[in-house]
Amino acid sequence: MNAQTIEREVPGMVAEQGMVAMLNKSEIDQQIATAHRFPRSIKHFRDEAMAMVTLSESVAEQCIYALPRDGKTIEGPSARFAEVVASAWGNCRAGARVVDDSGEFVTAQGVFHDLERNVAITYEVQRRIVNKSGKRYSADMIGVTANAACSIALRNAILKGVPKAFWEDMYSEARRVIMGDVKTLANRRANAVAAFQKFGVSAEQIIAKLAVQGIEDITLEHLVTLKGLLTAIRDGDTTPEDAFGTASKPEEKPELKPYTTEEFQKQLAKWQPVLESGKRSAADIIALAETKGVLSDEQKASIRDLAPVPAAPEGAQA
Repeated sequence: MNAQTIEREVPGMVAEQGMVAMLNKSEIDQQIATAHRFPRSIKHFRDEAMAMVTLSESVAEQCIYALPRDGKTIEGPSARFAEVVASAWGNCRAGARVVDDSGEFVTAQGVFHDLERNVAITYEVQRRIVNKSGKRYSADMIGVTANAACSIALRNAILKGVPKAFWEDMYSEARRVIMGDVKTLANRRANAVAAFQKFGVSAEQIIAKLAVQGIEDITLEHLVTLKGLLTAIRDGDTTPEDAFGTASKPEEKPELKPYTTEEFQKQLAKWQPVLESGKRSAADIIALAETKGVLSDEQKASIRDLAPVPAAPEGAQA
């Protein structure tokens, strides 16, 4: 009985799928015809895209990403840059979708179709969806990872579909806008450090990442790398932990050395008036001294000897 029911439903389903395919083909054919009627101008594309990526410092920053890989930091055009390129290129279709999320990876597919030239590019990206112990992420985290994978797949498809020769100099101009010049370096450097602090990244971690001596040693090129890392973190391509190793190891305390006789006598002369005035007890002075060095039993006794003897309560027997 169930088999007969299924046989009656399948033809309808096939017909429905065929109708959807026919409508999609008709839509694409219409778009191709429109693209041929109104062909793009390469000059117009370049002028429009260049104007958009260099519109402001904020826009330029979003056009570049940087990611840590094998101890190095790689840099390239971001998903936002690809969106600008596709918008200005015109006469094209672009999209991304998840094609598989089983097992340890989610696979996203990005598609770019140049309607005018009838050139289609498909690009697939995988992202891991299990932790170090092999346990799958939560449903929400898998969704976030899938969105990031789709964004990357779409970016790669667009930037493969539009020849690099047409947008490479735009990317260079975006970097130049981010850099600014020596007059703006100090302010932009401070702004970058402040932006990373919102993600829990300290100035010390930034210094270690860039392998410089201090914040003042961050150059114009370093500034581009920092802005690229910010974009990658905001877009979900990486995390502050992966980019900077925020799970830092506990600091090892330096080994303390014993006080020499000369050092102890010098410090004792400073501690004596404090002890005699009663502002600090012998225990306080010993605890403070042992944060800087090791006291011997004799030295501790010398400190206690300087402390005033508490007066006996009135009426107490001697």
